[in-house]
Amino acid sequence: MSDPAPVTPSPTPTPLTAGAASDLELAAELLASARHVVVLTGAGVSKESGIPTFRGEGGLRATNGEPPMNGFQLFLEDSAGWWRQRLERRHTEQANPTSFARAVDEAQPNAAHHALAELERMDVVHHLITQNVDDLHRRAGQQEITEIHGNRHWLRCLDCGTRWPQREFPVDEAGELPPRCAQPGCDGVIKDDTVMFGEPIPTEALARCDAQTRRADCFLVVGTSAVVMPAAGFPLLAWQRGVPLVEVNPEPTPLTEYAEVSCRSAAGALLPELASALRSRLGASA
Repeated sequence: MSDPAPVTPSPTPTPLTAGAASDLELAAELLASARHVVVLTGAGVSKESGIPTFRGEGGLRATNGEPPMNGFQLFLEDSAGWWRQRLERRHTEQANPTSFARAVDEAQPNAAHHALAELERMDVVHHLITQNVDDLHRRAGQQEITEIHGNRHWLRCLDCGTRWPQREFPVDEAGELPPRCAQPGCDGVIKDDTVMFGEPIPTEALARCDAQTRRADCFLVVGTSAVVMPAAGFPLLAWQRGVPLVEVNPEPTPLTEYAEVSCRSAAGALLPELASALRSRLGASA
């Protein structure tokens, strides 16, 4: 069994105000009384591990400009050329200490990732949908997870949809490009698992998110701006069925008006407190 991933320390939390403590207790009550809790996480969780967000002040869009919106079409037009550039870029990105790729590769799970994984082990959280591509939820120990935008450290076949961790599918830089699927009877083109601009989200991932949303009787939304569809739509679909939403975010979002409770805090400060409160509640009821 491998050692657990190191934890990126979250800022030392300030004592909860009376209002914040009340919100925390209500959130714990809602989660403890639910039978199927689904979580949606966004870039705010990864930001606490030192990974820049795409939107917002200081985000990648502000510093690097808009990326091309036709990235997937460009891949389809010249997948061999895309792979050559990817393999060349991999070396330059690792040499650049300020690159996004290096920030992702060197990031460690933070207290929020570990708290969510603990909530899963406590049988409080039953599925997690993440918009993040950094693999940090998996590395923290999360098992039931859908990476709706893919995983930067995985590869995917465009034909059969099979996914592999990159370490299990080495790409020969001197070999034929693009690499081809290794599944029996499939010769599909392999691309990185991250969903590109212009690329449809894989059908299987969408179906799993939809099924989990329909099962949810409590929805926990953490660190997301709640503006990117279709991910932002899943909590609303649950809310339309009368499912309570619990929001954890330092700032209000478009989901705030629908939330049963909104905890105004960084995820790394609030979620360990939430896990502790639930541990006490469930221990007392055992």
